[in-house]
Amino acid sequence: MTGLGGHLDPAAVARFDSLELVARTLVEGFLKGLHYSAAKGSSTEFAEHRPYSPGDDIRRIDWRAFARTDRHYVKQYDDETNVRALLLLDASASMGFASAGVTKLRYATCLAAALGYLLHLQRDAVGLAVVGGVGGGPGSREIPPKATAQHLRGVFGALEAAVAGGTGDLAASIHRAAELLHARSLVIVISDFLEDPAPVLQSVAHLRHRGAEVILFHIVDPAEEDFPFTHWTIFEDPERPGTRLRVDARQVRATYRENLEEHLSILRKGAIALEADYTLFNTSHAFEAALAAFLAARSERSP
Repeated sequence: MTGLGGHLDPAAVARFDSLELVARTLVEGFLKGLHYSAAKGSSTEFAEHRPYSPGDDIRRIDWRAFARTDRHYVKQYDDETNVRALLLLDASASMGFASAGVTKLRYATCLAAALGYLLHLQRDAVGLAVVGGVGGGPGSREIPPKATAQHLRGVFGALEAAVAGGTGDLAASIHRAAELLHARSLVIVISDFLEDPAPVLQSVAHLRHRGAEVILFHIVDPAEEDFPFTHWTIFEDPERPGTRLRVDARQVRATYRENLEEHLSILRKGAIALEADYTLFNTSHAFEAALAAFLAARSERSP
């Protein structure tokens, strides 16, 4: 179950039946690992309270929670939502690839569930948009942000229903999100970004122009990053069924790695120029690293 450093193994976590269980396991374990005092009560307490800070109205301290935990918590209400967060998940056919252990989509849905749960604990409103994929009606593929526990369960359900397929249009979906944004919005894009980076970065620029905070999580499979093939190999484009190419992997490896690095560099430098956060993960990386990257990005943007 655990890997190096005691982190939960992504492939093992991905086999959990319930994304809600995945989210709770990852987030609560991660927060305890940080010795984050606000996570030491029950999950229900943390979801409905925040730690007391100097200057808070003492009339709102929950003394029953204090009696149970010996810590001061302040009651929060639905109208105290901090930001409206949208999880934008790529479920196009390429996200169904897995060289071993876990598909990119399953890794992405587990990460999205954990981020949604963490945002909910922070009293942020959480929504979801699914790009590409097969199955599911319109209502299950685009969920406006809300801050209730029942709403979050709906987000988990929509994530569970996501099945990799089709081509999708990531840039168009990001542009659509930009048009629907409210003030103080956060958009988290989780994708393998296997498309022309120029229109994607243009759509991110649209988000930034609308005042949104943007975090890009780039998900790759270890085989895509390492290119371990050593013989004649047939490669197929999952988003163009029937499109196959037989090549000597030894001859094209160097060119592939150069093209990959150029692609990653364009995305990375473009995100930096737009003041968006960009992090690359392959599906063997512990989810805790992604949560740490998320919290680091948020803390850097905090006033």
